[in-house]
Amino acid sequence: MVNKTALRVGFGVQDFTPRIPFDGAFKIYDPISFQALILEEAGVNVTFLAGDCFSIEQDLIEMVKLKLGDIDWLDKDLILPCAAHIGTTPILFQSYVSLPCEALKYYGREDYFADQMACAIRNAAKDMKLGKIGVGISSAPNILYNRRSYDQEGNLVMSNFKFPYPRPELTYGEVDDNVYVLRIDDTEGTPTHCAFTFGCHALCNTDKYGHITADYPGVVRKILRSAGVDSLFLPGSIGNVVPLSRGGRTFERVGHSVAGAALYALEQTETSEVSGLGVNRTTLALPTFPFADPKAVETELAGTPKRSDGLQRFQAYGSRLNQSGRTQLEYPITRISLTGADIIHLPGEIFVETAAAIRAAGDRSPTVVLSGPTADVGYLSTPEAHKEGGMEPKYAGLDINCELEIREAACQLVSG
Repeated sequence: MVNKTALRVGFGVQDFTPRIPFDGAFKIYDPISFQALILEEAGVNVTFLAGDCFSIEQDLIEMVKLKLGDIDWLDKDLILPCAAHIGTTPILFQSYVSLPCEALKYYGREDYFADQMACAIRNAAKDMKLGKIGVGISSAPNILYNRRSYDQEGNLVMSNFKFPYPRPELTYGEVDDNVYVLRIDDTEGTPTHCAFTFGCHALCNTDKYGHITADYPGVVRKILRSAGVDSLFLPGSIGNVVPLSRGGRTFERVGHSVAGAALYALEQTETSEVSGLGVNRTTLALPTFPFADPKAVETELAGTPKRSDGLQRFQAYGSRLNQSGRTQLEYPITRISLTGADIIHLPGEIFVETAAAIRAAGDRSPTVVLSGPTADVGYLSTPEAHKEGGMEPKYAGLDINCELEIREAACQLVSG
């Protein structure tokens, strides 16, 4: 008889690598895919949906849920989107990255993306097996930095491309260089799958924009696969943290470092066949960012070259939703508890300061904070960042003080 309280795990992959174009419009350096991990125990199940895409919006998830309607036991409301947030992938209109290749702009093809995501989840649902689980932690220092830096007078300096790093005249904000690992074993105790979390933008391959790569998460997945472990990347507090350099071998340097830390954490982590899986959720109704002049937004979009219109498309996406009557966003904060640890999923690109406050409020160890990149939220900029200016507040889908409300609610959730 199957133990109904024992953990079951399913892992699925759906490749969506474009075909190699005859006209040479883009090159394919890596295959890209969506990956899904389902955890189920004692009637509770949660799905982590990852993928080599830029963002996943709630409208897309609603489409995915409809496509999975025949899987009665799957909790569709607990599909947690965790896009890798890479810029070297096909994009939708709302994907707020500037892409020079017209052939990779899949505007209006939301149904295609939803199909691919649903297939990954369906493949995971078909693969459910008994297993063991545990959460581990290691670190990968010296490969990332906080791009919101400050000069000697305390003024903000956006340091996206101010290399070499670090520059002695600048003071840099904090980072979280931990690599968090959700280890999954078969019933014999052999690791077979894992989810790895690292709080750094997957933006190493800026020299390959307009082409297809899986950036550093793809490197990590390859290395873990060579060790017999299939994996998926769940972004951490990536909001204001970027790789130590761009282009060239950076994706390999970062990927090798994260993979090494992940392998170390895997080997040090104990697993259990009963995890005590629990899910709690708080949903906030938050005001979206107001656009005072929608016509000006559309005029700016029309006048911006298509190869560099990421910001303008993001603002048009938000402005159009606002004009259609969506002046508030339903914002779910999800807490997954298992084996003494907490995993907190937050939509948007989460700042490292927000994640640090949530971890400090938590009563379980470790507390892992995940970003779910989405154009519905963009960057979850702190009020301080909004005051200082810089890049991230320009890509904010929520009003100025929403981060404080989200931070407070998440802290209450992890401390309750």
